Amino acid sequence: MGSFQGSVAAALLAAACAAQACEVPGDGTSLRRALLRVKYLPETETWELAARKTHTVQYVLSLDAPLDLEGRCYWPIEARSNGTLWRKFYATPRGEFLLVAGPEGRLIPLEAWRAGAR
Repeated sequence: MGSFQGSVAAALLAAACAAQACEVPGDGTSLRRALLRVKYLPETETWELAARKTHTVQYVLSLDAPLDLEGRCYWPIEARSNGTLWRKFYATPRGEFLLVAGPEGRLIPLEAWRAGAR
């Protein structure tokens, strides 16, 4: 196998391993719970009430971009109003663990984000 073919094979193997690291839960409710956990955070409810007065609010769960951090899979959930991103959250299935994308995309645990928001 040539070096180019070897590089392609290695890239495909890495992509396959990354894709298998976080599989979409097949139970039909886990990711819904994660999305609802984000939607019903007090901070999100406050933002949504204000945003709904003038714009449409959307919660977007991306199935194609999970993160595997310390053995946990986190799924990105964006809170948007009028097409503009308000916050990007990362949630484990069922929403047991939440991270918030902070400045420069740095991930912050929910409690630390709350402490910094005050």
